[in-house]
Amino acid sequence: MAWVKRNLGLVIGGVIALALLGVGAFYFWGNYKHDQEITQQLDETTEKFKGLLSRPLHPGGEGGKVNNIELVKQENKRLEDFLKEVRGRFGKREIPTNISNRDFRALLDNTIHDLQKSADALGITVPGKKDYWFSFAPEKSAVEFKNVETLTHQLMDVKDLCEILYGAKISDLVRIKRVAASSDENNAEDFITDKKASTNEFAIVTPYELRFQGFSAELGRVLERTITAKRCFVVRSVAVDKAPAPDDAANPMPSSFMTDPRYRMMNRYAPPVQPQPTTSGPKRLPNVLLDENKLLMVLQVDAVRLKEAAAPKAAAKQPQQVAQAQAPAAPGAPAAPTP
Repeated sequence: MAWVKRNLGLVIGGVIALALLGVGAFYFWGNYKHDQEITQQLDETTEKFKGLLSRPLHPGGEGGKVNNIELVKQENKRLEDFLKEVRGRFGKREIPTNISNRDFRALLDNTIHDLQKSADALGITVPGKKDYWFSFAPEKSAVEFKNVETLTHQLMDVKDLCEILYGAKISDLVRIKRVAASSDENNAEDFITDKKASTNEFAIVTPYELRFQGFSAELGRVLERTITAKRCFVVRSVAVDKAPAPDDAANPMPSSFMTDPRYRMMNRYAPPVQPQPTTSGPKRLPNVLLDENKLLMVLQVDAVRLKEAAAPKAAAKQPQQVAQAQAPAAPGAPAAPTP
């Protein structure tokens, strides 16, 4: 005990060192076991991966019960049917790609005549009375047309849109605007100047603007017929405002004519004209809950036309066939026919 008292610091240090050594051994043993478990899992995963790499390829599943090649064929067939159904939703109009100026002239005149006649029969007012060309005024007297194919597609789009408006029984057709097909078409009244036709890998999108007058019921029918049309039309925006009042039949006399001295001299001996009472529109009854007036509606519509599917390329010749075709013929052998 005397030695312990004399060397108390050494004894305490030894006890602490022994305790730390025990804690270190316990920590080492616990981490060693965890490392062994991770190493075993890694070895198992590595062996499994090596087994998958060395496994022979087979088109079927486990035990040949599932035929993956047949499943892929079925999926491809289902995908082709789905794409065919989607293309059918967009509609398709057969238009010749090599149409001549003479053919387009006849098609344009007949289409515009039919649209004018249909509007007159339905009592739909069009601009310029019966001489409205539905945004094709620049082609009215033209002999040679630029970009005939685009003009043909736009003419058919305008025809389909007019049939939608006619079927909805609108009151007045104010204006139809389209994008210009060439540099000659720069009239701001008939063409959309801030937009252009866009195209991508699958479709061609052509914007149009429809201005017409009617009531809310006509607008509902136009939207319904646009959705159920055979062609694909997308309504981008709808703007509705109160229709402007019609011009008064009795136009007031210009002020310049009223100040003319000859007019004053003429009226000096004329009998005085009694002022006519002004008539205002019908007064709205106090018990009317809804008094609908004619509306001016502007629709921004996009016509979507799918591109033609690319034709599959011809299969390349097999290397053996190419080698046989390029090999020189043996002496006395008949020459190979030229493909």
